Amino acid sequence: MTLEDVWRIREEEVYPQLFGPVSRGIFVLSRELFSEQMGQGERVDPRWLHHGVIEYAPTPARASWLYVTSGHSNPWEQAQEAFSPDDESGSGIEFTLHAAEQGDWAVQSLQMLLAFDIVLGAGRFPGREPLAIHDRVPLPRPINGDPQGLITNVIVTQTFDGPNEFTLPSGRVELLNFVGFTDAELDYAREHGSPGMLEKLNAAGFYQITDPKRASVV
Repeated sequence: MTLEDVWRIREEEVYPQLFGPVSRGIFVLSRELFSEQMGQGERVDPRWLHHGVIEYAPTPARASWLYVTSGHSNPWEQAQEAFSPDDESGSGIEFTLHAAEQGDWAVQSLQMLLAFDIVLGAGRFPGREPLAIHDRVPLPRPINGDPQGLITNVIVTQTFDGPNEFTLPSGRVELLNFVGFTDAELDYAREHGSPGMLEKLNAAGFYQITDPKRASVV
């Protein structure tokens, strides 16, 4: 079993079983994304450019458009003879973003967030750990690029409606979901905590799905 085998199994067997047929993809991360937006200059690891985002259309079991990262769970540093389903594969994480509509904005947002976590995991921002549940990330602009849009932040959540993990020959992988929220909701989270804000989003039907055109729930 090689890294290439694990890669193929994830994208050609596991993902279609979990998410349905691919709509578009894979949209790989660019050198410019790391060198310019992430401030890495010439310090771009070539392996990072093999990560990307895949788009899945709604299915009878899922109403949302789904965007899923691929490559974060590549076992780059693991010896092939030591592959074990009892360990984590690569970072042990892949990210998702459920969107209320199809859009390149979702691809680009998830690419940026994936790149940010890769750089965090590489220790390029001293004192910062990789993203974890309830971490909040401000975006440089409204998530869909519309200046009037209110969704200017995301929060890392667990997936509760659908698969939240899978296993590769090289180890376990957890699926973490990004959900967009507004500045007003950010203020609410600062006062009441992220779980309190997520309860508000859940009550309004937005716990898992990002709608770039919605109003604030607080």
